[in-house]
Amino acid sequence: MSLKRHYCQLGFASESMLPKAEGRWDSFCRGLRKICQVTDLHPETKEHFRSYPALVNERKINLMRGCNLIHPMSVASLIWNSIMVVVNLSHMFVSTLRIAYVIDPVHFSRHHYVDEALIVLDMMCWLDVIVKFNTGFKDKYTSNIVMERKRVAGRYLRRWLLPDLISSMPIAYIILSLPVKRTRCLLIAHFLPLLRTPRVYTALMDIQIFMKLFTSSYIWHGAVQLTVLFMMTTHWCGCLVYLPTILFYYWFGHMSSNYNRFLKESERDLLQLDFITRYQLGTFITLSTFFGTGFTLFLASEPEELIVHAFIILFSTVFMVYILVFLLKVYMTLFSSTIRYNELMNQVKEYMRHKQFPVPLQKRVKTFYSQLYQKRYYKEESVLECLSEELRNEITLHTCRVLVDKVTLFKDVPASAVGSVLGCLKPEVYLPNDPVLRAGDDGNCMYFIDYGTVAIYSLKGVETICVYEPNSVRENPNLGFAADA
Repeated sequence: MSLKRHYCQLGFASESMLPKAEGRWDSFCRGLRKICQVTDLHPETKEHFRSYPALVNERKINLMRGCNLIHPMSVASLIWNSIMVVVNLSHMFVSTLRIAYVIDPVHFSRHHYVDEALIVLDMMCWLDVIVKFNTGFKDKYTSNIVMERKRVAGRYLRRWLLPDLISSMPIAYIILSLPVKRTRCLLIAHFLPLLRTPRVYTALMDIQIFMKLFTSSYIWHGAVQLTVLFMMTTHWCGCLVYLPTILFYYWFGHMSSNYNRFLKESERDLLQLDFITRYQLGTFITLSTFFGTGFTLFLASEPEELIVHAFIILFSTVFMVYILVFLLKVYMTLFSSTIRYNELMNQVKEYMRHKQFPVPLQKRVKTFYSQLYQKRYYKEESVLECLSEELRNEITLHTCRVLVDKVTLFKDVPASAVGSVLGCLKPEVYLPNDPVLRAGDDGNCMYFIDYGTVAIYSLKGVETICVYEPNSVRENPNLGFAADA
């Protein structure tokens, strides 16, 4: 009997609980408020709210309070934070690129296309300041969502307002527009955007939230975060290679020939060396230091260069150790069951060696463990003990679905009843020629053969009376399931 799909005719109120819009402008405002509400589309919503009614209650509370802030778990917050990840990383990249690699003669300083790009990024950062004043936050100590404007503003004022404002001021662009340019003032103005560098932390956190849309694996989250951080730190360290030269040039107004001895003598004047070549050399020296393959490439002679290179070596060492620890953690996570199995087998081998097992017996013991655990050791009881009985029966029914299809006894039996029966079973492994039952034993068990064959012999052990086998027979050790009567 085929069942037709039911279409509910009952009318329900809007899930956003916002009043109906009457015109286009009202529709636009309503849609804007809707995307600023808490939603189940945000990847962190299910981690914070245990049920959908709790989510709806959060919307109701905010509407009753007349709150006009953006919820931190809304679509608007997710989209804007994802955009600001790109903006912040681009700002950090462009600002360091400008001071380290874009060098003009002192008396002919001009606007560069990098300055134009930095102006656009500054405008986005100013807009972000406005958004941050109008976005709630999650208190990490109480795990509560704070949607009070006074607390939101106070938190932002104490933490990020000053770095965000100073780093997004186009002071260097204004100085370059003046007819008289002071190189020392220009140096300070170029350093101000570097105050946004701590924003790399929030960018990495927002990357993790964005990655939760696609996967919940911490391995992928960490891999993407480390990749972004590695690219940014490589760029920053490449800029540090030329830092002593840049500081000397902007402070004294001329290029020194005592630095950059890793370059040819004719190329030590960075004004005569093109932008791409300098960037390639700085990146190459940095990567060589990171991977420990070329510490002598950076020929430092001045104390300033020695300090910079020592810092790059120290930072790269710590960073690579951090990556190594992360890779070890990933390996332990992916292969923990295999590692436990190998540890168990090492103990078994030591035990057999201590007890001086004969070689045939050792092979049978190894075969038994191999068939029982399939080279992956885990404690099934600890996995299932915290689950409800109904869920355990459902899992058992799923794992034994092949066996259920083979057994005629289970046909036309409700799944709940089959799950209850299977929940009482326990696995038994028998190797070739292992006796299962002998004549005269109490018949208090029922066996279901999953794979392999079971033969019944006469008392003399030479005559085969009958053979029991499942649908697929192969030359493997016998696996049965025994249930207490």
